[in-house]
Amino acid sequence: MRNTLNSLAATLLLVSTQGFCSDGATLLEECSEIIQFAETGVLDDSSVGGSFCMGMVNGMLGLNAIYSAQPDRKALFCPPKTSVSNAEGARIVVNYLRANQGQLDKDAVSLMFFAFEDAYPCP
Repeated sequence: MRNTLNSLAATLLLVSTQGFCSDGATLLEECSEIIQFAETGVLDDSSVGGSFCMGMVNGMLGLNAIYSAQPDRKALFCPPKTSVSNAEGARIVVNYLRANQGQLDKDAVSLMFFAFEDAYPCP
């Protein structure tokens, strides 16, 4: 029983870290799915990559909102006062990654941050 639990825990750890360790090439593919859907209305329902991209966009915008709301911290990036949609966020990420192909081997979280920071610099 203990070996089964250890194996299950190791498997869950491996699976859960794969998403967090994805690189820019994977992120480019995942966020491109969102843009394709926004433009064509066609979604590849065999892939969950677009959902991962949307979750990361929401997470990045949410983290920025938390930083912005704290009196002793400043925003990580400064989007317009209107909200940024998932499709707009995905487009920001895709445009950044296409313009910075040499960074596609870097981790997805950092690259998403750099994309938003580049698109919405603070004054």
